Amino acid sequence: MTKLSEIDLGSALLSTFILIGFIATAFVFVRLTIIGINYLKVNFSKEEGQNKEKKENEIETKGF
Repeated sequence: MTKLSEIDLGSALLSTFILIGFIATAFVFVRLTIIGINYLKVNFSKEEGQNKEKKENEIETKGF
């Protein structure tokens, strides 16, 4: 009977650590997604800012 309780304890610990691993993996994916989205926002806003400056300069040079 003691072996059965040891197996149950080991199984419970293993299941707990597997669950913790899944939660940690999900947290990493969410974190990487947030970092990727912020990276894209920063890069596109810089490109739009550079394009706006170029367009404004072109508009200013055209004219009298």
